[in-house]
Amino acid sequence: GQINLRSDRMMRKQTLRQTANRYFKLDNRGSFKSKKQRAHVIHKMIDDLYIIGDVPSSWQALKPTHIHQLIVHWKKKKIKNSTIMNHLTIIRRYLQSIDCMIAGIDNKSLQISKHRKRRRKVKVSHDVWANWSDDIARLVMALQTQFGLKLKEAIHIKPKIHVKDHAIWITRNIAFNSRDRTVPVRDEKQKKIIAEFIKLSNGKNLIDNYGYGRIISSWQIELKNHSLPKRKSWRYLYAQQMYQYLHPIVGSYQAKWLIRDEMGIQSRNTLWRYLNE
Repeated sequence: GQINLRSDRMMRKQTLRQTANRYFKLDNRGSFKSKKQRAHVIHKMIDDLYIIGDVPSSWQALKPTHIHQLIVHWKKKKIKNSTIMNHLTIIRRYLQSIDCMIAGIDNKSLQISKHRKRRRKVKVSHDVWANWSDDIARLVMALQTQFGLKLKEAIHIKPKIHVKDHAIWITRNIAFNSRDRTVPVRDEKQKKIIAEFIKLSNGKNLIDNYGYGRIISSWQIELKNHSLPKRKSWRYLYAQQMYQYLHPIVGSYQAKWLIRDEMGIQSRNTLWRYLNE
């Protein structure tokens, strides 16, 4: 009896494999890598159903219980939830392609989800740069948070070209999006930053005057000293300050358009993200 059962399971396994292989020969969607991954997952599914000991006679005979048993088996094998979810995406697409519709095999029904690490929100004040000990790093941060510049823009502006009487002019050759824009000077804090920039730059831009290595090294040391992430743009602080300042004067809609123009932002989603950071 046991031999017959094993033989029957093997025949069922071969039937599923042959059907799948015929399908893969005709299915030319996606890259070589994605096709290889698709075949690997389906073959793994068949092999593991065989190991479990419950192989359907055909793909159309597949039931939700088979998928549930696969999940239990994969979890016992310490396969990560994210990997299982990727496998299930491929399996669902394959079953749909061969007109084998099975209800109740979505992630929610199978009670499987990714364990997402909650990103720690970094609370930063708008004048975080004010007490930094390194003059160059402090200036680079000030230009980002008080004028909405990108780091690359901050180290490439030149006083004789980009600093005007009542604004900083970001020319297309240094702008991150290759478009001209102007950032108005509205308060005394900004004027002091410009004065410090002119003094430290000696008529050149920061990168020509101090070198990229010196600037980035000082920048990263200060970020580390103040427990701030290294890979982050800080110009969102400018967007938040300007919205608070402009909103009572011109209203929400106009304030957002002005901020987008000054920061060179094309997407409303980007501005929303900056304002809600």
